[in-house]
Amino acid sequence: MARAKHVEIREWIESEIHSGRLVVGDRLPSERVLMERFDVSRNPVQTAMSKLVETGLVQRRRGSGTIVASTGLRSSLMRLLHASTDGPEVEGLHRVVGTRVIAAEKHPLALDLFPVGTPVAELVRVKLDSSSRGIVVERCVLDLSVAPNILNEDLAVLTTAVYYTSIGIAQLRASSILSATLLDEPDAERLDLDLTTPVVRQVRTLHTGNGQPVERLEMLFHPTKLTLEVTQIEH
Repeated sequence: MARAKHVEIREWIESEIHSGRLVVGDRLPSERVLMERFDVSRNPVQTAMSKLVETGLVQRRRGSGTIVASTGLRSSLMRLLHASTDGPEVEGLHRVVGTRVIAAEKHPLALDLFPVGTPVAELVRVKLDSSSRGIVVERCVLDLSVAPNILNEDLAVLTTAVYYTSIGIAQLRASSILSATLLDEPDAERLDLDLTTPVVRQVRTLHTGNGQPVERLEMLFHPTKLTLEVTQIEH
């Protein structure tokens, strides 16, 4: 099925931004140039621009046209909601902020998930864009009795679901909750945001096929540097 023209235009502009051919502050091609390039009327161009403005990638400035405001990335919301066993939920590099081992009842993400006294590993990472700026804060707590050697892995590139599969933990089941939240000071600094800016928070819990909890992951998404999308196939 052919894509709608406004989607084609939007995705082309996003590709130009994500590849670095257009950077923050650059002016986008004019509506007339885009109309000629894609052989369309003005309406699809304006629709594409409106969608880009909504994501925070571009801004309209009086007298300056439409300019690049962010180099944000896109990620499939459906991929985030499931336990991905073929790669990271959000593409990009990680900076490992810290790790520690703690009793489950002493960690807010783990206290209602694992039995009292269960040793859990906490892994805190920041997902980076191509300019090494934070786009997602990831905070994961996992049962060390299930994966006792996981902290010996290369944590900058680790995808936990892939790791679990590699050690024989199959049939992972994921459940997620999405909400809006405000950041505390350390996480706000990691994403270069102020404390009054709301962000999307995902809390995803993984269980084995027989219902045993394995991990809980909290992800905090920068509101303009990452666009979450759902692709629907219509018949």
